Amino acid sequence: MPENARRVIALIALAFGQSAFAMNVGVLPSWVCAHPDALFVNGFQSATAITRLPSNGSGGATGSIARAINVPGYGTHTVYLSVPASYSPAHPVPLVLALHGQAGPGQGDAAAQTARNTWAPIASANGFIVIAPIGTEALGGWTPPPPNPSDYDIFAAAIADAEAAYNIDRTRRVGWGFSAGGHVMYDIVFNDFGAPVSIDTFAAFAVSAGALSSFACGSPAECDAIVAAAPRHIPIDIHVGNGDPLANSAISDYNRFRDHGWVRYSDLWFTLFVGTHNYTTPQLGEIWSHLCPFQALP
Repeated sequence: MPENARRVIALIALAFGQSAFAMNVGVLPSWVCAHPDALFVNGFQSATAITRLPSNGSGGATGSIARAINVPGYGTHTVYLSVPASYSPAHPVPLVLALHGQAGPGQGDAAAQTARNTWAPIASANGFIVIAPIGTEALGGWTPPPPNPSDYDIFAAAIADAEAAYNIDRTRRVGWGFSAGGHVMYDIVFNDFGAPVSIDTFAAFAVSAGALSSFACGSPAECDAIVAAAPRHIPIDIHVGNGDPLANSAISDYNRFRDHGWVRYSDLWFTLFVGTHNYTTPQLGEIWSHLCPFQALP
C-alpha cells in the first residue's frame, strides 16, 4: 500500500476515535525515582502507596544479554537486553524500548547493541530493563505496517517476551528512538491503525533527533491533526543537536505540542544541545530523569 494511502487510513481512523482503551497519565511520588529499589521511601508501611501492574515474570538472566524471540509471521528474531544486577523478581521494574536509527545495510544488529549499551549505565543506576530490537529494513532501519506483520510486531513480541521472563511494571513502559527510530516512535504514538503497539503501550516516550513530519505525517495540517487527536497528553522528551539537519523540524514539533496543550517541564521537555546527529549516555540520563515518574493507568 502506498505511504499516502496509509496516512489517509490513519486519518480516517482518527475521525472515529483513536483508541477505545486510552490510558490515563499518572505521576509517581518523587521518592520512587530517587530510590528505585525501595518499596517504601522509609521502609515503613505508612509510606505513600503506589499502583503497579506487575507482569510477574520470575526468571531471566542479568547483564547485557541477547534473547531469541518468536515473532508471528517473522520467525525467530534477536533482541538485546540490559538487565541491572540489582534486578529481583520480587520487585516489578520499568521497561525501556530502545529503537536505533537507520544504520546502513547489514548494520542493524550493531546499531541495536549500541542503543542497548548506551542505555545500560542509566538502566543499571536506576533499576530498569532495556530492550533493543533490530530493524529488518534493507538499509538498516525499520519496516512499518503495512505490510503485516511488520517490525511493530517485533516490538510487541519483544515487550511480551521481556514481561514473561522478568517482572515488569506494565504501567511504566517508556519508548525511545533515535533518528529513524524516533520517527517510528512518533508513528506508533500518534497514528492508530491497528498496530500491535500504540500510545496505550507507553507511559511516556522520547525522541532523539527524530521528527513527526519525517514519517508519521506528511504535512503541517496532518501533523496538527494527529497531535490534536491524541487520546491523552503522553509525556514527551525531545533531544536534538543544534547542528543536526533535523533541528528545525524538532523545534517545530516542540512548538506544535505546546500549541496543543502540552506544558514544558510538566509533560514536555525540549533540549537543544551543542552537537550534530547523535545521542549520548548523559542525554539518555536526562531523558530518564524527566520521564521516570510517569505511569499509564487504566
